[in-house]
Amino acid sequence: MAYSKITIQFNSIPIFNESIYFDQRNDAYSNFYRETFRDKRLGSYQAEQPKFNYENETYMGYASDFYRTAFNLDYNSANLYTVQSVRGEVGSGLGTVIITANFPNAVFENASASADVTFTIENEPALPDFNITNVSFSQSSTTPCQNVKVNVTTDHLATKVISPVSINPNSNNPISFDWLRGDTVNLVVEDSNGQQVAQSLSLPSLLNASNFVINVNNSPNGATVVIENINTSGLNLEYSLDSSTWQILNTFSGLEVGNFTLYVRDQLGCSFSKAFSVSEFGIQVPYFYMSKANAIRYANRITWGDSANYKTDENTLSFEVDVDVPYKEVQQFQSADIVPTQFKSNYSNIVAKIIKEDLSEVTIPIEKKTSNIGIKDKRDARKYNLGDGRTGIYFLSGNTYNYDTNAVTGTYSLNGNLPEWAIIGNYIIVGTSWFLIEEIAFDETKSADVVIFSQSYAGPEINLVVGSIFNRFNYEVYEYYIDMVDYIDQHFSVELVNSDPNFTTITHLSEEIWCKVKHEDTVEIKYRNTTNTDVFYATGIEFKVRVPLTIQKGVPDEESEIHKTDTDTILLTADLYEGDQFVFEPTTKEIWKKNMIALSHEKVWVNGVGYVKNGSFSTEGPLEKSNLYVLTANMLKTGNVYNSQGTGNIDFDGSQVEVPGLISTESGYVSY
Repeated sequence: MAYSKITIQFNSIPIFNESIYFDQRNDAYSNFYRETFRDKRLGSYQAEQPKFNYENETYMGYASDFYRTAFNLDYNSANLYTVQSVRGEVGSGLGTVIITANFPNAVFENASASADVTFTIENEPALPDFNITNVSFSQSSTTPCQNVKVNVTTDHLATKVISPVSINPNSNNPISFDWLRGDTVNLVVEDSNGQQVAQSLSLPSLLNASNFVINVNNSPNGATVVIENINTSGLNLEYSLDSSTWQILNTFSGLEVGNFTLYVRDQLGCSFSKAFSVSEFGIQVPYFYMSKANAIRYANRITWGDSANYKTDENTLSFEVDVDVPYKEVQQFQSADIVPTQFKSNYSNIVAKIIKEDLSEVTIPIEKKTSNIGIKDKRDARKYNLGDGRTGIYFLSGNTYNYDTNAVTGTYSLNGNLPEWAIIGNYIIVGTSWFLIEEIAFDETKSADVVIFSQSYAGPEINLVVGSIFNRFNYEVYEYYIDMVDYIDQHFSVELVNSDPNFTTITHLSEEIWCKVKHEDTVEIKYRNTTNTDVFYATGIEFKVRVPLTIQKGVPDEESEIHKTDTDTILLTADLYEGDQFVFEPTTKEIWKKNMIALSHEKVWVNGVGYVKNGSFSTEGPLEKSNLYVLTANMLKTGNVYNSQGTGNIDFDGSQVEVPGLISTESGYVSY
């Protein structure tokens, strides 16, 4: 192959400061030679000139010889060039130098014209560009979870692959070869002209199950599963729960309790499966509570055992207690009574029914009085990145929305405070995914309390809509009423069954109930509180029992203060409270307790007369070896107080009254 050459013909004896440039364009030699021959002037090296002999008017020596010697010394120590000197006529001092490159792609250029020198340049034809135009990856021929097929395309055929594999000769474009996934290689290829091109390649990562974490976030609408992964560079992943339906989103929502298998695959023919389970969601712990303040007494039905499930006050009816002489309680109500029962439960199925003596049943309607479970809320919020895979949400003001339709329902203004559901352990829905509230913190830069949860979010702060289905309390309040007029002269009991597919069924059965138009020798006790206690009195519920009475007798309660002198005794003040003592007939233990609870309420009426408890109760019992107790209660009438300094009875019924008085000011007193 002929390489580039330049012919330098000396027309006169030059001063060697002319410019001849040598440019090794596209050569593959070292930088040393690149710097040596790029933009260097031959004339700057001052080759020796022939000496003129004035006697015979001839030159001694030849410029071409001197130039060749200077060029070899300065530029050709590595024999990159073949340099020939052709002398001119004898005595002319001229001649021609022919410089031929010994390597490809050398380019000679004439930097400037000169009358002293004629340059004849014969550069070899320019080589076409040689580049790697595309690199792609596909499934390898074998073990796709370990290897990947590398596909390399060049703009014209690469006849050799030098690294990382050796293919010589090569006739394919694109070139394909298998290599280990996750590796970094230096790709070097060469064309038929000896041109080489190199490129560093980072191959797609291994698909390894150990690089994936399955986070199960439980929520009221089922679990949300978020799949987090690391070391998956270059992989396009798809996920499935049935190995049939695939999605690129790494989140699955609304999963019920059960066992699942996650399937993951990439675009390179590798896949794996990983088992996980959803253990609980929504209401996680069963809840049932019935206050003993209810008028009807109930017992929990269980199977008693010798080493477990012992008999207690809560799971035995009156005649089931372990005493020598167990008496059976019969609760008495009259036809005018409408008797309520209130309880708290989070069971999904609740049934109350009356069981008559002939075992026929009547279902009692049950009314849910609260909305504590599954409260829905959706509103505007702001979301921002907290780093370390955590995201923060805070609330200023904006719209509220219908949870199901997303229609605007109103506006809100919290100014950095949090909604009632924003507490640790609750769940929020962002988009279609549920997240557990892991932390609440105050962010001084936002001047707001911030809800913090696990999510990788790298974008800017944005506005979004956040929702929650939350439980204000872990139960609902239920009530049912029995109108005794429907059961005149009947004996019956009441059964309450709470069941749920996630919990063990619980059944409560009442003591026997006897309804008549009128029960002789009983008193009616109505009672309630003005604030919620273990009974949710906000529903307006008021209880009533009828208790057999032995005797009711007046018991005064009085206080007085006197002043004694040498000649007289003066009554300063005297307060007289009307009271009654009630001695009830013997009742079984739990009814004895129920009567004390009834008489201890804030508002108590005995046969329509208001009373308050006065001091401790007196109890006799148990009587002999039975389960009977006698209760004696001292009660003071409300609204019946005589004061010697007043004008008569003063109504102390617990309500507020306005009393005229004086207020001290800087200038004296003012009345109010």
